[in-house]
Amino acid sequence: MSSRSYSGRHRAPGRHRAARTKRLPRAFTPAFALPTAAAATLVFTTTGATMAGSAPVEVQTSVIDLALAQSQVSESRSDTEALAERRTEVTDQTSRLQGRKQEDDRIAAEKKKEALKKKKAKEAEEKRRKSSQRWVYPAGGGSFTSGYGQRWGRLHAGIDIAAPIGTPIYAASSGTVIKTTGAGGCGRQIFIKHWNGEVTRYCHLNSIEVSEGQQVGAGERIAGMGNTGRSTGPHLHFEVMPNGIDGGTIDPSGWLRSKGL
Repeated sequence: MSSRSYSGRHRAPGRHRAARTKRLPRAFTPAFALPTAAAATLVFTTTGATMAGSAPVEVQTSVIDLALAQSQVSESRSDTEALAERRTEVTDQTSRLQGRKQEDDRIAAEKKKEALKKKKAKEAEEKRRKSSQRWVYPAGGGSFTSGYGQRWGRLHAGIDIAAPIGTPIYAASSGTVIKTTGAGGCGRQIFIKHWNGEVTRYCHLNSIEVSEGQQVGAGERIAGMGNTGRSTGPHLHFEVMPNGIDGGTIDPSGWLRSKGL
């Protein structure tokens, strides 16, 4: 029997197998698999910017949360950097302040040291001044034998202090030796002009131990007691001229008392 003349209820074998096997869409065939995946990638890439508007609410929330998290991380990093910069600034400022304080302390210490040095120098100078301007009894010993005033019809212009020959004679205070001589009734003698302008005179000396123009200190030895000139025994004739060598004399006893001597 020919297949063309077959009229039974069964279908032809070829058609029957075709009926049982469903055909796949062309898009899922191997020939179209690679282009389809690439297209999907392209679609997701090009539409990523608008996903928040077209994606489900859950997806939109995730995207927003991610953006917020990234923003917070960025802000946190910025805050950390700003804090680090501020700490660096504070450290630098503290270092500058400490350096400035150390410099100020150094300057203050130097000023204090200099002030102390000046104070000590001033005190030393004052001590020297007081020492140089002190007054000293003119003889290193002896006894008072004659006072100031009229004697034998003329003025005895000083006081006499008797002691052995060679007894030290001292400058009554600091000053300059303005004259030394061996002439006249006073024998060997010395004139000293003191720091305050007053002049003292020392007569009848056995030896003169200073020279004219010499600076002498208070209490410095200038001579030895003697018996030269018009003298009846070894003694010192001591005179005071408060207004200079040509200004006249005063009683040395009261003058010595005024000096605490």
